[in-house]
Amino acid sequence: MKTLKKAGCLALALAMCVSMIGCGSKKDETIRIGAVGPLTGDSSNGGTDELEGKQLAVEDFNAAGGIDGKKVELFYEDDASSASQSASAVTKLINQDKVVAIVGAHNSACTLADLEVINKYKIPMITPGSSAEAVLTSGCEWISRSFPGDGLQCSALINYITTTGSPKKIGVIYSNDDFGQGGLNSITEAATAKGLEVVSESFANEDKDMTTQLSKLKSENIDCLFIWCQYTPGALIMKQARGLGWDIQFYSGTGTIHSDTFSLSDGAYVGCINSVPFTSTSTDPKVQDFVKRYKEKFGEIPSQNSARAYDATMILLNAIKTAGSTDAAKIQEAIRNTKDHDGMQGNISIDPATGEYIGDVMIVQATDNNDWEYLDSASTN
Repeated sequence: MKTLKKAGCLALALAMCVSMIGCGSKKDETIRIGAVGPLTGDSSNGGTDELEGKQLAVEDFNAAGGIDGKKVELFYEDDASSASQSASAVTKLINQDKVVAIVGAHNSACTLADLEVINKYKIPMITPGSSAEAVLTSGCEWISRSFPGDGLQCSALINYITTTGSPKKIGVIYSNDDFGQGGLNSITEAATAKGLEVVSESFANEDKDMTTQLSKLKSENIDCLFIWCQYTPGALIMKQARGLGWDIQFYSGTGTIHSDTFSLSDGAYVGCINSVPFTSTSTDPKVQDFVKRYKEKFGEIPSQNSARAYDATMILLNAIKTAGSTDAAKIQEAIRNTKDHDGMQGNISIDPATGEYIGDVMIVQATDNNDWEYLDSASTN
């Protein structure tokens, strides 16, 4: 299990060497890209996974020749899952590090804060981790998403529920932030379209006891429970629900699908059904090669955060190469015109008008082997 200590070590290493690839390179000899995400705080394990995915993508891209003979340098900033810190980090990447584009952020609230900055400076950003619908409906033309947003994930989950059973009422417990609220809205929209009733309870991310909300939901006689938050509070919710003697079926999105969820929940995560764009157990030779190389480099198998970040970084780097320029507008146009990128999540396209991910959404179930079993797949192509 990754720890905050590991994240702190990474942050220190980054402080000592701004780029993990090509330290000491002169600006005019390299192409600089930025990245932002949490290396500290509750989402630090996911953020560390993302950083590793971004690093491996830059390493692979440089090994394949870079861009017109120039190597790519990666500059990374820790936002500690803080919206204000994320906006400051992006400002630094643009003004001090002179990056031409940015991969980030992880948390939806952070990316939403970043939008004001990239809109001001007109710098492209692609997010590998912010699923809230508001990220792409805010009016900012400089943001794109390289994995399925809440709308796609929730539709896939609701479709799965209604085709495999006959639920009447579903419950939702969600974090009272942009990510959680966005998930509630998307779940409600998808469920209402299928004639399902929705009851919900929220909690603050700093809360440690959600038994009151869970008891209220339990009294509603719901057929299943959606948990929409990051993996640390999500694992706590699962553990507390089982502590109430509640044998309810859990559903969740990418926020809770992390190897640490098994241990943090004391096993309560087993049986949860998640939407996810990547699983390391895929038999795709390309994925297995990625898993092998990632494990050799970082000592563990890649999480879906790692794979999403790898794909986002590769899409950005290929866009810079396609644009044939470091001009921001040309890079952004190339990102938005990404078509059938062969990534770890499968074939990925970006909607030119909205910046939204176009690709597959998998449905998987957590097993007692601390991994996930494939159940179904929904395509947005």
